[in-house]
Amino acid sequence: MLKKFIDSIAIDKKDHVLLGLIIGFPLVLLFGNIGGLIALALVGAKEVVYDKLFKKGNPEWLDFIASAIPIIMFLILSYER
Repeated sequence: MLKKFIDSIAIDKKDHVLLGLIIGFPLVLLFGNIGGLIALALVGAKEVVYDKLFKKGNPEWLDFIASAIPIIMFLILSYER
């Protein structure tokens, strides 16, 4: 059942999740909440600058959300009470 769900996700979205993991993990680990905000800004800038201005891809909200999910997950997991 899980394999079927994962196979139904577009490869493009899986790439964006991987991008969020690669950018978000070290920044949240090193800089905490500020690093998470920087990572979110970087993946947002990627959508605007790389995809829209340079016309290297198709800027989509779902691409940004797919990239932001692992970053937000790291922020939640690193939250100290």
